[in-house]
Amino acid sequence: MNTTDLKHFEILFETMKDQLMTKARLESDELEVLKNGDIIDQTTNERDAQISLKLQGRDRFFLKKVDHALEKISCGSFGECEECGEDISMKRLLARPIATQCIHCKEEQEREEGQVLYSKRSHTNGKGILNANSGNIVTFPGDNSQIEKNASVVNLNKFARKFEEGALSS
Repeated sequence: MNTTDLKHFEILFETMKDQLMTKARLESDELEVLKNGDIIDQTTNERDAQISLKLQGRDRFFLKKVDHALEKISCGSFGECEECGEDISMKRLLARPIATQCIHCKEEQEREEGQVLYSKRSHTNGKGILNANSGNIVTFPGDNSQIEKNASVVNLNKFARKFEEGALSS
């Protein structure tokens, strides 16, 4: 990548950073003002403050990406794919300046993410999830101990369904 393009991206990232910092200061000032009013106003203000905090979290995450891109510019590795080391196309960088992967590596990553059979994980310590609709057990890599435990749950659920349907009599 030539120095003119690098300078262009450096200016772009510095501008983004300044805008994010200014936005953060303005939002924190607004949160201080919104503490008066009746119960309905306070509830509305609290909801608005929660939304604002969530958006600030997203801005902080984006700011980290901008700082990472500025760091890569300073060390001379901006525009290189972090996966394969090839150059990221200028077309991709213009569309998404904070891109860290070339289009081929990013597509491959997204394909692999699409191979996940069941995206929800249990909030318990178990690593397997019972899909109640189909009676299937979904396990995650390295989780063979849960299969036997979950198999008994499946059998119990099948028994309960048959019992509810009247297939089993007492």
